[in-house]
Amino acid sequence: MNHRNRRGSTRAKAAVAAAVLVGGGAAAVIGVAANHGGGSDGSSLAAQNAAFARSFHQTINEPNAVMGALNGWRKSHNNAMTMLAEMKPMRTFSEFNAHHASFAAQRGVVVYASPQFLLVKSANGSLHIWWLTGKTAVVNVSSSATGLVAMTGSPSAAAQSMMTGSMNSAANVMAGGMSALMQMKAPQTTKTYTVNSGGSVFTIKTSHWTSTVTEPGTMSPSPSTSPSGMPSTSPSMSASPSPSMSASATPTMTATQPVTTTVNGVAAGDMVLVVGQREHGKLVAELVLFVPTTTTGTATPSAPASMSATPTATSSATMTPTATTSATPTMAPTPTGTSNTLHFSGKGS
Repeated sequence: MNHRNRRGSTRAKAAVAAAVLVGGGAAAVIGVAANHGGGSDGSSLAAQNAAFARSFHQTINEPNAVMGALNGWRKSHNNAMTMLAEMKPMRTFSEFNAHHASFAAQRGVVVYASPQFLLVKSANGSLHIWWLTGKTAVVNVSSSATGLVAMTGSPSAAAQSMMTGSMNSAANVMAGGMSALMQMKAPQTTKTYTVNSGGSVFTIKTSHWTSTVTEPGTMSPSPSTSPSGMPSTSPSMSASPSPSMSASATPTMTATQPVTTTVNGVAAGDMVLVVGQREHGKLVAELVLFVPTTTTGTATPSAPASMSATPTATSSATMTPTATTSATPTMAPTPTGTSNTLHFSGKGS
């Protein structure tokens, strides 16, 4: 382990960029540019990092790797990432139970990033919402050979990025191909995703300009009882009230934001490994390792001036109290009565 740490200290710093070539069916390219500063031979340094990335032997079973990384994160980030780098290959989403808790991990690409949660899509199409908390650790690993292996689960893909500057292999592993990744980074067509998290169904719609999330819900109470203040009856006065008060509502929380919104450095189109636990049906992220991708060669999508990223709560409620009384009194009392006229927050699956 010490030998790896010494070698890891020489790893190149990197900046990740995606070149989006539009038209003509040209493929996009994602690359990592090695830092040639400090008097170091850039090609030699890249070769050292590539060799270091290849040196990982994926022999740790998933429960030991995930729990070991989460338990040891505060003590040593590098050791925790090493455990994830040596975890047996896990390409998409996995979940297991241990010590009376449910743990999960997912490799994929961010479809939607908000301060509350990340929507992640794996190469096989698996979609999961990961809730974020104040304790979620979010780490950019683009400059770490150990981190790249941990994030991708592929020593060869990490080695390619360190040696040649290309992240194409990583895109294949994480997204199922370059075109799939770029559709999430800079959507050219509108996509709608429906995901259940903890019993709530979320609808996320992404387009070239904006992303919108909607969570439907229910409103209570829904009374169907007699309204208060009905006149009292007497033997000489009959009343047959037929109240039909109903409240039917479907409040929703809808938030719209630019598709380029960044949360803790993470944005749509970024490759991620998310590790955490399932609590009350929701996946709660404890550790997020990511590589940011940025588009070059084309104008970065920006929101129209009239678009606001401020969440707005909308509700549609109908209440139709129709209380009727029919009375045939033999005396003429003057009955009196009163008629009673009869929000949302959502980090972390």
